[in-house]
Amino acid sequence: MSTQLAVHACRSLCSWHRTRTELDGLPLLACRGCGSQWVRSEPWTPIDHTGCIPDDVRTELRR
Repeated sequence: MSTQLAVHACRSLCSWHRTRTELDGLPLLACRGCGSQWVRSEPWTPIDHTGCIPDDVRTELRR
């Protein structure tokens, strides 16, 4: 990746959603709790504070 993602410590407030931004041509998702960011090319999968994979993340994983 040419641009680095923001990665912050989890505060147990995770709520992942798609943003209006792209990173290296991929939709950028961000956590509303801590501000961390994720794109589907990352080797990890975000989960919400409930322990579930959010719908926006599932959509990206299917691509």
